Amino acid sequence: MIKHIWTIIWNQRRNNGWIFMELALVFGVLCVMMDSFLVEFCTYNKPLGFDITNVYKVNIGKISSDIPGYVPDSSLATTEGEDLLRLVDNIRQAKEVEEVCLAYSACPYTWSNRWAQLVRADADTSVKPNYYQMFTVSPHYFDVFRISDQEGRPARPVVEQNSGDIVLSEDMVTSLFAGQSGVGKQVKWSNKSTNSMTVAAVTSPIRQNEFEKSAPCFYQLMRTDEDIVEFVNEMKAQNMDCLVRMNDGFRKEEMDGFLEAMGERLTVNNLYVSCVIPLEEQRPVILKSRTDNLKKKMVLVGFMLVNVFFGIVGTFWLRTQSRRGEMGLRSAIGASHGMLKRHLNQEGLLLLAFAIPLILVFMLNMIYFDLPDTGRLPYTWWRLLVVVGGAFLLLAGMIRVGIWLPARKITRMNPAEALHYE
Repeated sequence: MIKHIWTIIWNQRRNNGWIFMELALVFGVLCVMMDSFLVEFCTYNKPLGFDITNVYKVNIGKISSDIPGYVPDSSLATTEGEDLLRLVDNIRQAKEVEEVCLAYSACPYTWSNRWAQLVRADADTSVKPNYYQMFTVSPHYFDVFRISDQEGRPARPVVEQNSGDIVLSEDMVTSLFAGQSGVGKQVKWSNKSTNSMTVAAVTSPIRQNEFEKSAPCFYQLMRTDEDIVEFVNEMKAQNMDCLVRMNDGFRKEEMDGFLEAMGERLTVNNLYVSCVIPLEEQRPVILKSRTDNLKKKMVLVGFMLVNVFFGIVGTFWLRTQSRRGEMGLRSAIGASHGMLKRHLNQEGLLLLAFAIPLILVFMLNMIYFDLPDTGRLPYTWWRLLVVVGGAFLLLAGMIRVGIWLPARKITRMNPAEALHYE
């Protein structure tokens, strides 16, 4: 049967050649589009490494000297760091609060970030240190964002169980220690540094948002209250991230009532809670440019798919219509309606199958010149199979639609009427 169909295609090679060129061109375009969307889909749906559900960012303000209630520095018996620590304790004691922490440049979905060098303690001066994203956090930070270690356990108990002031992400361990266990290893700020620090724990890979892949990062721990006070006094309380996880079932509509019930406990000397922002509301604001670009891409791809659909369907519609006489002749010599439809479908699919080797050469050349996005998703055989297979099935569906409608009409014609066209 295949040999017979191939003979027919070859005998009609002048017309089929143009159809083959159209299929190959459209096949290649669909492969590129599907590959792009596959990367976006896989990247977007990978675990972030943290959870912002029911997490709020508490902005800290400071009363100025011209505002009633201002406490002069000469009258203060505590430092700004101690005041902030007391304010955090007041929030933690509320029954609606699950956990609260202090951090610096560590809040997800913000523009704030810090980078620092970090090298192995046994690295010599010939090793060029890299810069990695750095978060300064208290141990409760891992509970607030439900961050787990590389084995899937809650990270905070592991951090508190082990000694050390540095926590690395799994990607960071791979970068520094070539996949060896990082817990207990020694690191330092630079090759020239003489002081080393112990790695207390290793977290799961961390991604900054849904559109980025995980990258090496590390956490500098403020283990004790004294560490927090010292850091806050240096960096100022208004610059700190106070992050609160409310109990499960707490709704953001209840936040105004919660703040009102807290009353004076949200003010300690000159520090006060200025506003509370749900991270789930902050997320779309930060990702707006990326989501807008994705929507534009989807509209463009949708427009192209509509054009491809009508082009392929129209081509095979006209091709099938022009063969009414041939179909009438086959019907007259005993071919059933099902055989006629199957014959036309097999011809169309075989024409499409002939384009697969050409498409594979095209895709392999793109991979060779590193044109696809391999940074967020490595190019593997399964990725190539999904892209080529998906494009093939999509085009096969369009071809079947283009053949089915006119073929259905032709098979219902009287054989004598169909022979008239022959």
